[in-house]
Amino acid sequence: MKYQLKIKLAFISAIIASICWVIGDMFVAGFNVNPEKYPLFSQTYADKVDVVLATLMLEGSTERLMFGALIAAMTAVLFLPAIWLVYQYIKQEFKSKWIVWSNYYLLVLSVLLMPLGHAVYYYVGEIHKAIYFTDQIAHPYLLEIAKGFTMSLYITWGTAIIVMFLGWIIYAIFIFTGKTSLPKWFGFFTPFFLTLYQHPILYFMPSSDLKGWITSAGFNISYLIFFSLLFILFRKQLLPSNSNNHD
Repeated sequence: MKYQLKIKLAFISAIIASICWVIGDMFVAGFNVNPEKYPLFSQTYADKVDVVLATLMLEGSTERLMFGALIAAMTAVLFLPAIWLVYQYIKQEFKSKWIVWSNYYLLVLSVLLMPLGHAVYYYVGEIHKAIYFTDQIAHPYLLEIAKGFTMSLYITWGTAIIVMFLGWIIYAIFIFTGKTSLPKWFGFFTPFFLTLYQHPILYFMPSSDLKGWITSAGFNISYLIFFSLLFILFRKQLLPSNSNNHD
């Protein structure tokens, strides 16, 4: 396959993956919930559950939560060409450095960790719905299951987020220090920084469904913006001059 075609397909793959993950986040966790509406969790079982997680998905149907979990988890592989794509912007003289390869595989690892961490939201949501809608006699057993699911979410999603942030911070440093063909100012438009910029906006946004959607999909909105900017502003850097490069 010609290098130019690989680049085009990688851009398509990156943007499709980002869109699917934004949709997945919005469907599985895009809710703007006041926990006080659910005293069973915010009061009765406040010491036994993570109140925010326990109430977050109570209003989501099983079909919605399942769709949100599956559309993202089953398209995560499309991020692998995206990681290869950003590596193509590393200057040739730096590609043999161990730190560059370490960063590359750190970003690949983040893609491998993402699907399970995302999908666990579905199980956390469903088990807390079961607690909320079943007789109290079954709650002790269901609470134990919920505790395990919640711990799994902390471990899987937490690890994925830490690895992703670390990988993109290092990549931003590459841009800032001139190790890529991208302008140094573009380091401030990598996914890590784009995610940070959303927090002040969300702070001043009124409570709404839109706020819930943006909050849930923040990192993947950043992915979508980042790869869209690469495509609009810098794709020509790769197509003509590096056409014989097959890294």
